[in-house]
Amino acid sequence: MEETKEKWYEVIYDTKLDKLMLKKSKIRGKIFRKIRKNKIFVTILFTAILFSFLNVAMIFSFFKILQNI
Repeated sequence: MEETKEKWYEVIYDTKLDKLMLKKSKIRGKIFRKIRKNKIFVTILFTAILFSFLNVAMIFSFFKILQNI
């Protein structure tokens, strides 16, 4: 029963206050947990974003070269 409570409601027992408290969920922790679980997806997404930025930078560089001619 206690495992179910902790899993579903994220209830923890605070010994200093001597009562049950809801665990504070942190968005950043959830994001990092999902990144660790889906490493392949995150790697593919990161490389796609990186290549997109490189593509834009090379296009602007090409336009500068054309303007100088």
